[in-house]
Amino acid sequence: MGGLSISSYLWIIFMPISLSILWSGFDRKYSNFLWGFSLILISHYWLLYLHPLTWLGFSWISSILISSIILILCSLLGGFFVIFWGLVGSKILSKDDIFIKKNSFVFIRVTFISLMWAIGEVIISQTSFLWIGIGESLIPGDLYLAGLARLIGSPGVSFIVISLGFWIFFISERWKKKLNCNKVFSVGIVIIFCLHFIGGYLIQPDDIRNPLYPVAIWQTNMPTREKLSQNNQKTTNQILVQQDKALSKDAQLLVAPEGTLETNFYFQEPSKINTLIGGFRIEKNSIRNSLLAFKEGDKYYSNFVDKYRLVPLGERIPMIFQKFLNLSSLGGIEPGNQKRYFEWENSPPFAAVICYEITDGLKIKNAVQDGSKFILAIANLDPYPSRIFNQYLSLVRMRSIENNIDTIISSNTGPSGLIRNDGRIDKLLESNKENNEVVYTHLLNKKTFYTNYGIWPLMIIFIFLSIYINFFEDIK
Repeated sequence: MGGLSISSYLWIIFMPISLSILWSGFDRKYSNFLWGFSLILISHYWLLYLHPLTWLGFSWISSILISSIILILCSLLGGFFVIFWGLVGSKILSKDDIFIKKNSFVFIRVTFISLMWAIGEVIISQTSFLWIGIGESLIPGDLYLAGLARLIGSPGVSFIVISLGFWIFFISERWKKKLNCNKVFSVGIVIIFCLHFIGGYLIQPDDIRNPLYPVAIWQTNMPTREKLSQNNQKTTNQILVQQDKALSKDAQLLVAPEGTLETNFYFQEPSKINTLIGGFRIEKNSIRNSLLAFKEGDKYYSNFVDKYRLVPLGERIPMIFQKFLNLSSLGGIEPGNQKRYFEWENSPPFAAVICYEITDGLKIKNAVQDGSKFILAIANLDPYPSRIFNQYLSLVRMRSIENNIDTIISSNTGPSGLIRNDGRIDKLLESNKENNEVVYTHLLNKKTFYTNYGIWPLMIIFIFLSIYINFFEDIK
């Protein structure tokens, strides 16, 4: 139920119930493992679409095995993460204590355990593992609750959702034991209503969206496997055609997806418009996956930002694996600087995000805090199905809500378009179709509480509760 509800309208029903089931067995490691394993297995099933890998030299059978093993390994990691959470949580609160201890005792410990989950998601987001947070996954299922991210970010929303799961579990257990649960139910309903009211208020649509910055989005609809046959001249011609389309629509900037350009690309004719385009470059004998900036009138890029969060084996290939397993058509890529703030004289400053760096809310928050006027997220989501499009869109919308900032998306097969600062979709191009559309980006950036303070409020509460549980409560 949890896996099916991620980035889906099913979330509002399935995820809270799924989390209540998790709480019902949180003191049992096998139960926790199965919950985490199945969550990733179902939500990340699109990894199977890596098959066929025959274009990389693998046999048909090997391709199926590799795709399946990658999905299984990711699911195992998910299971182990939840096991660890349950092991620590069960040391703090036993299931028996829930119904024999005072409500304040239980409330403090449930708050601590829920915060531990939320902070754990932040830690995972700093690694190469693609974990879509419980809070991040609630869009489009519950946009109003997501609005609370303006104050507490997606980690804070995760904390609330995990606590909601406990509330459902607590009521159901009291009902089974024939204990009165009217007060707990009523108070919970009031709190849920208030949280939605606050979240909805925080993301009220703006009446005025000025100034507006026209940006042309080129959705290339070019499958990864076809890019290998592209040459510099053909790519140049395609881009010049798209630049003419952008100019005809009075755009000031053209953006294009991740991986559009091969290494050492240069325009054989001067660029007609300022262009930001995903491609590869070489630095110190290593390949970088980058966002390349071409000024109007130039043939070579004048600035860049490199991807820092690389796909294991698919991009970053440790030496030990290079001889017998290489899923990268380029033979391996090196990471760049982690700073996402991108300042270029030919466009307003923005936060540059390449592919699943979109899950790293802290880096994006830092870039917005530094003065970014919008977020530019480029991606290459071929050959995956629409399920991953929805998940990516959910993550993008959460980043916009957290930081009160517009996000431009440019993906090769979709999603591509503009997400407003309130998390609502302004324009979305039709998927799996080449297109060139202009979106009007809102540049006014009013920093949110989360943008200014990040997860520090949650961390302070977590540390305070840790000290209280370990010292002062024992004394009391």
